[in-house]
Amino acid sequence: MLVGEKITLVPLEKNDLAKSRSWVNDVSLNSRMLRVLPVTQGEQERWYQDIVNDPSRIVFAIKTLKGKEHIGNTGLYHTDWIHRRAEFWILIGEQGFWKQGVGSDVVSLMQRYAFKSLNLNRLYLNVGVDNREAIALYKKLDFVEEGILREHYYIEGKFCDIVTMAILRNDYDAQE
Repeated sequence: MLVGEKITLVPLEKNDLAKSRSWVNDVSLNSRMLRVLPVTQGEQERWYQDIVNDPSRIVFAIKTLKGKEHIGNTGLYHTDWIHRRAEFWILIGEQGFWKQGVGSDVVSLMQRYAFKSLNLNRLYLNVGVDNREAIALYKKLDFVEEGILREHYYIEGKFCDIVTMAILRNDYDAQE
């Protein structure tokens, strides 16, 4: 368990899947998540089994400190233990927790976990160019824009550009 100022990160459990699936299938969240297709219960269960069986995937449920309410998920995908890098992602599914400092808390905890506990050298992510709030959050926490993937996704009838961002261990160590 990772404990922040506002939330805790705990390993995702099977009983977290129904709420997670509702977020993934929420049309208002799809473009922020760079998702386009609804997820069936069977697909959700296969995703969970992939997490359990694949050491390159680490997924946490985001829970409130006080009520232990499940409000989102976060994790690392494509963890490469040789090159010491992983792709970071976050989803705060409960919109009442947006703009409350929860995202900063989650990103900070995941940076500390990746660099201090896992000894990774690089965290990277992809975010839609229109997701200004997320880009500002990542910049505030020392992620650097590395480039634009033009027309990388097709969402809601249009091609979308993606910003690739990363933070290196040296960048993280310099902020401490």
